[in-house]
Order: sequence, then C-alpha cells, then structure tokens
Amino acid sequence: MLEKMKENGILPNVVTYNALICGLCNEDKTEEAFNLHGEMQEKGVVPSIITYNSLINGLCKNGQTIKGEELLDEITRKGLVPNSVTYNTLIDGYCKKGEMQEAFRLLGCMIKKGIHANVSTYNALINGFCKIGKMKETEKLLDEMAEKNVKADVITYNILISALCQQGRTPKANKLLNEMLEVGPAPNYVTYNTLMNGFCEEDDIKSALRLRKEMAKRGRWANIATYNVLIKGLCRKGKMQDANELLNEMLEKGMTPNHVTYNVVREEMIEKGFVPDIEGHFT
Repeated sequence: MLEKMKENGILPNVVTYNALICGLCNEDKTEEAFNLHGEMQEKGVVPSIITYNSLINGLCKNGQTIKGEELLDEITRKGLVPNSVTYNTLIDGYCKKGEMQEAFRLLGCMIKKGIHANVSTYNALINGFCKIGKMKETEKLLDEMAEKNVKADVITYNILISALCQQGRTPKANKLLNEMLEVGPAPNYVTYNTLMNGFCEEDDIKSALRLRKEMAKRGRWANIATYNVLIKGLCRKGKMQDANELLNEMLEKGMTPNHVTYNVVREEMIEKGFVPDIEGHFT
C-alpha cells in the first residue's frame, strides 16, 4: 500500500504511517512496524503519541515491557505527552506477565502525571490478579472502582467469570451473569460461552444447555464457539447422539467448522469409536 502511494505521487503522512504501524503491531509484526517508524522519521514525518502507543502495544504483546518503558522515556524526551492508553498498555503488559508490583509502580507514575485510572486500567489489574489466583485483591479493586465511580464493563465481568470458572466456581460465576442481566452491562457471547464451558468442565451439561436457551431468549443465537463448547461437553458426558444432532444443527445453519470443531470431532468422537453423521460437511 505504501509503495503504491509513493508510485502515484502521494506522500504518506503521520495518519498513513500510524494506520500501517498499528496494523503491523496487531499482526505481531513489531519489527516491521519499527522499520516503518524509522522510515517515517527519515522522511520528515514526526511520530505522534498514537504511533508510540501502537509500538508499545506491539512490544507488550510479545512480553517486551522493558522495551515498552524505554519508548515511554523516548516519548517524554521528544516532548510528547503520554496518555491513559500509553500507561494502560504498559500496565496490562506487566499484569499479563504476573508482575503486579511493576504494574502498580506504573499506575503510581500515571496518577502523578494527573491521569486517572479508568475501567481499562482496572480491567488490566483485575485480570493480572485473577491470573495468579489472588481473588481477594480483585475484590479490593472492585471496591475501589465503586468508590471512584468507575463502572465495570462487560470486559470486567468476563474476566471475573472466566477466573471463577477456571477455579471450578461456575455457580458463583453464574451469579455475576444474573447481576449483569439485572443492572448491566449486557453480557456478550464471551460471557455466555465462558459460562457454558465452565458448566461443561464441571460435568453439568444440563446447566450449559439451559444457558444456551436463556441466551437465545435474549436474542443471542449460538455461534461457532457455543456449538464447539456444547458438542464437546455432550461427548464427554457420553451423549454422542445428542452431540451429533447439535453438530448437524450447526452445519445446517451454514456455520463453517473451525479448527476447534475439527479437533472435537476427531478427539471426542472418532477416536472414541463414534462415527458422526457428517458426510459432505467435512473434508
């Protein structure tokens, strides 16, 4: 794209470079993104805070939080002002590595700069504590959010629901769903599918199927992830025919099986001696 623009005599500006750098970082092509960052400066195009936020995101996705902080120093030296996205990205990077002390150090720096913690900040911290099993710390953060009038969003709830399900506490996670339905925010597919998977992992396929019906009543029809979870759950319960019916229902609705579907069919059906009625659908 950049080369075609140059061929047509169109000079790329900071917006163009930012879009390309963001795309490369999202595709885990951080090295190429940094090459573009160097090129834009050679061409006299000054990077913006958006440029740096994308690069920091690319680094943090690869666990390179220290290099991300080096970019934060570069931002300051160049007279740019880091914003909540800059700090939240770094905080999230440390949280995903379980380095909560570093995350809170950055939070302190952020607050000193006059930038208030928002829901994204809290989500990163809550997710970090959930990953290392410190649920009491997440409760403290939720209390702090309430005190500061920072409203939990669907991501907050999904993080908590996922953590509870992984701990084998799906009934408690289901209470969070009920809370969402009563006061908001509205649950999404991740919410429902995570809960269904939690019930299946706890050998409670009835609750998982009940949840699917409740989801449909609220206007959310099963997607490919929903079917994968339920088909696997039914297979593990030994209900192969029910699983096969659900598989065919999915295919009849025109849904394209993904790699998870293929793995479930192979590992949970075929390798266990059950040949599903899927002729013409799988190749």
